[in-house]
Amino acid sequence: MSSEQTENPIAASSTKDNQKYNTVDAANSGNDNVEEGRNAYHPGGFHPVYIDDVYGGKYQVMNKLGYGRYSTVWLVKDLSCGPDDEDKYRALKILSAECYGQDHPIFEREILRHLRDEGDHNLAGYKYVCHLVDDFEHQGPNGSHVCLVFELMGETLRSFGLWFRECMVPTTVMRKFSWQLVCALELAHNSGIIHTDIKPDNIFVKVLDKSRIESEYFVKEVIPQQDRTEEHYTPIPSSSLRRYYFGADAKQLDNLNIALGDWGVASWTTKHLTENIQPVALRAPEVLIKACWDARVDFWNLGAVLYEVYRAIRLFSGRVGDHYELREHLGEIVDVFGPFPKDLLEKGDPEIVKSMFNEEGKIDLEEPFDRPPLESDLFLPNLDPETREVFASFLRFVMKINPEERPTPDEMVEHPWLTPKRVLKGP
Repeated sequence: MSSEQTENPIAASSTKDNQKYNTVDAANSGNDNVEEGRNAYHPGGFHPVYIDDVYGGKYQVMNKLGYGRYSTVWLVKDLSCGPDDEDKYRALKILSAECYGQDHPIFEREILRHLRDEGDHNLAGYKYVCHLVDDFEHQGPNGSHVCLVFELMGETLRSFGLWFRECMVPTTVMRKFSWQLVCALELAHNSGIIHTDIKPDNIFVKVLDKSRIESEYFVKEVIPQQDRTEEHYTPIPSSSLRRYYFGADAKQLDNLNIALGDWGVASWTTKHLTENIQPVALRAPEVLIKACWDARVDFWNLGAVLYEVYRAIRLFSGRVGDHYELREHLGEIVDVFGPFPKDLLEKGDPEIVKSMFNEEGKIDLEEPFDRPPLESDLFLPNLDPETREVFASFLRFVMKINPEERPTPDEMVEHPWLTPKRVLKGP
């Protein structure tokens, strides 16, 4: 089924999705590297969490939702809420002890507070950001850990495509998600914040039906048994809400919304966390050539990630055999969007520019790509010609090689891809 077809759009979940883990021992089966691995638990590292632990005086741990490079995420119940409060379940993100108090700490907590408290509530994008609900610090055996409490989310766009055949999200849903991301970035940039890490893993689908957490998740998902007397903490497998946050039908699908989250490597417009930003395959041209960058890097990143989610493949890879090459990546960009302008190259690293580009701002490759244009079925398969044309036009509009030519969010929402036209201001 192509992504243009909306009848019965939900495909069956994979067998792997339905696997169960009865105990920690069954999950490990002799493997000491389940998820974040045992080695993540050391002084300065992750905090050992046990089911039923209570954090911040009121957040009771119910199960593990996921993990990342610098944190684990847990489903918690807010004990201060009444039994009928639909917001009694939250997500608790516990950062490793090394994230704060070092020479170059991340800005995540400060940026999240700023977005929540200082962000313009009148902008539509305010509700498309994964906001901080609460935060506190917890002292554990491995150090002091910053704990962040968020609204509960269903899954990320990394797994969302698995609901659909060929992993291609329907066009109506993709257009809606595109608009919501543009709005989220408009809020962030107006607040003086650059996300710098827009990828499918950091875009969350909101929980639509919270009643399913109790009626299905806690019934069908087996909570791992843990041994609190163990000498060295054993990680437990994650059990996300992926199959328990909306009904698998087209009507429910149309009501889903997303939120831009994981601001762990975000920067202030006036103070960068690092100059080496963005997932490599989604990296903006100015970052690739080590030129100065600003908030407009997010717009290139936006276009690249929309293509990846919509077509279930990356627009650029830079892959040569089994490894990445910058020359190949730059060549791919030139092949799709044309040569690099001279004024941008003059701002880049002289060694990179001299070794990569010719006088015309192109890349000399042994084997030219010789591919059809972005509007072709090669790049945008299983779409009707009009949809291909409009989406490709939006990518060309947003992903200008010269960052100074990229549109503003107000200009983006006027593009036909985001029709029917909406305004960024909320009610």
